[in-house]
Order: sequence, then C-alpha cells, then structure tokens
Amino acid sequence: MDASLNGHIEGSNRIVKWVWYTGTDAIKEGEAVCYNTDYGTATSAAGRRHNEVERPTLSNNGAFAGVAARDYSAQSGGQFIEINAPGSRGVNVALGVDTVIGTGAITFIAGSAGSHRGRFYTGKFLGRGTAIPRQTVTALLESDMTGGTWSLATDGVTLTVASTTGISAGDTVVLVGGEVEDGGGSIVAGKYTVSSVTNATTLVLTSTAISGTAAAALKCSGFCYTGNPKCQADLLDGSESYGVEFISPINAGDTDATHMTGGVSYVCGTAALAADFDIAVAQASRPGDTKAFICLGTQGTNDVTLVFGTNGVQMDGSTALAEVTAIDAANDAWYGVFGGAKWHTTDVAGGATEG
Repeated sequence: MDASLNGHIEGSNRIVKWVWYTGTDAIKEGEAVCYNTDYGTATSAAGRRHNEVERPTLSNNGAFAGVAARDYSAQSGGQFIEINAPGSRGVNVALGVDTVIGTGAITFIAGSAGSHRGRFYTGKFLGRGTAIPRQTVTALLESDMTGGTWSLATDGVTLTVASTTGISAGDTVVLVGGEVEDGGGSIVAGKYTVSSVTNATTLVLTSTAISGTAAAALKCSGFCYTGNPKCQADLLDGSESYGVEFISPINAGDTDATHMTGGVSYVCGTAALAADFDIAVAQASRPGDTKAFICLGTQGTNDVTLVFGTNGVQMDGSTALAEVTAIDAANDAWYGVFGGAKWHTTDVAGGATEG
C-alpha cells in the first residue's frame, strides 16, 4: 500500500476508509468508532463485522476502526461515514482531556451506553485506539475526575462544580460515572447539555442524569466543554489498546463487579464504600493483552480489590498473585500483561498491594 502524502504540505497524512455507521445519533469529527465484530450468528460468516462500525462498547473495544473525518448529523437508519484509520498522522481526535504536544498518550472511551463514548481520554497502553497528541489544546472548561468536588442534587439536573467560569447555556457536560446508592439513585454516564448557570459553582442540566430515586446528592466524575474540542494527533497501529472505561463502585460493595476485558478501567471515587468492591479480573483472550485498574479518587473506609480466579504472577516474577488490595485513593493502580495462561504484574502504584 502506498501511504505517501500526495496532498498539500499543510494537509494531514490520512489512511481513509468509508464504513457504515449503525448508530442513529450524530457523530462528531474525531470521535472513535469500532467494528461491529459480534454482528449476526457467531457460527455464520458475516461481512458486516468488517465494514459496519458503532460507538465503542465493552465487547467491540478490541476492534478499533478509526475516527470520524468530519461531523455527521443524526440519521434514523444509520449512514456511511468517512473515517481516518490507524496509521493516520496529523488527524483530529475529539478530546475529553487537555493535551500537550508530544506528551503522553490518549485513548478512546468505551462503555455500555452514552454518546460520550469515542472521545479520547488519558491512555496507558500503546497500539490501535491510542493516539499521540501533536497539538497543545486546553479542551475543558471544568473537570473533576476524582469525584471530590462535583455532586448532582436529587433532582438529577442541579450540578455543583468547582467553578462555572466560562460555562454557559448550550455547553456540554460529560458524566463518566459516580456514586451508586444501595437500592437508591445512581449516576447515568453520558453527555448532557447545560440549560443555565445559577451561580459561581452551580449549573443546571436540560435532562436528568440520575437513575432511580436518590436519597442524597450523588458524587460524580466528569468534564465540561464547548463545541467539539479536538487536537491534531497521530493514530497508532499495532496491537489493540482496548480503550478506557469508567467503573462506578456500588456504595454497598460488590463481589464480582463487571469490567471491560483489556485496556484501562478507571474506578471513580465515591468516598462512600460500606464494604469492599471486588473485581474478579477476567482472563484475557490473547497472549500479550494488557490491563490496568486505576483509582481516580477516595473510596472511603473500604477498598477496591482485584481478585484473580486463576492465580497470576507478582511483579517479582515468581510469587503467585491471588489479589491486589488497598486500592482506595487517587492514583492507586495495578498494571498487568497476559502471558497466555495467567496475568503477570508489570507495575503497581500508590497503595495498591499484591497478595
């Protein structure tokens, strides 16, 4: 394949594909899409698995297709869209985080629902679905990823933030997760529109972001922006990075929390865990797959615990890894690589402890 730059010197170096977007919502320039790899009956061949795309989910996150080349309005029956595929250089990616030219990596957001999926957030693994920023951009008006400041009132629309400076009606608030009460209300991850700004720390959304009936204001994590902030970036190729997701711990704790296979699972801070929140770490499907769990904020008096049904190998290279405990504060983290039969720790951070 000839990937030479045959356009104007100021143009990006793109690898272009046309695919069918099955979603009925609008999609913005730079948002990521993944191939619909589980289309149809598993025992039957289906070409649509290789030319139909959808927003990143917890099942297609290992099949990154590319990013939308331009804005597309909502279409009730889906539509053909042009995407920039992995290996493209200097193309726009949609941001959910500020960037500094040539610094770090950003990876697409996956999840079970929400039109915020496909924007790019801080990544930890290289490969398909990850980009290197080639432009410094202040993308966000306001952000609280620790869950320490933002809270949503029981009405589901009144949001308290650190500062509403620069925020106005029509801007976008993305809630990536937050508090889940035991039998009460929970934050619904997704993209919301600002209806009005009440004062220096309070704004109102146009629609509720709470499921159920909340007993009290719910802590939440998210960010706010105007329009569609983007940065010039290089889309990496190679092995799949599997994207990033955000997990919202249940206040009452859990014994087998759902999580994304592969990629980065960010755990939202709640400061309200009444019992440990256990995650049974799934076996990967391919040798060399990578996984990380990173705590974004304080979890209270109990911990997030990673449990390995098949013992892994600790960072020393020989000791059996049964669990990782004491994940309960911002930046506590575990990183691993799948050797083919078991997980091997490659790094731990903060208070996270192998056992």
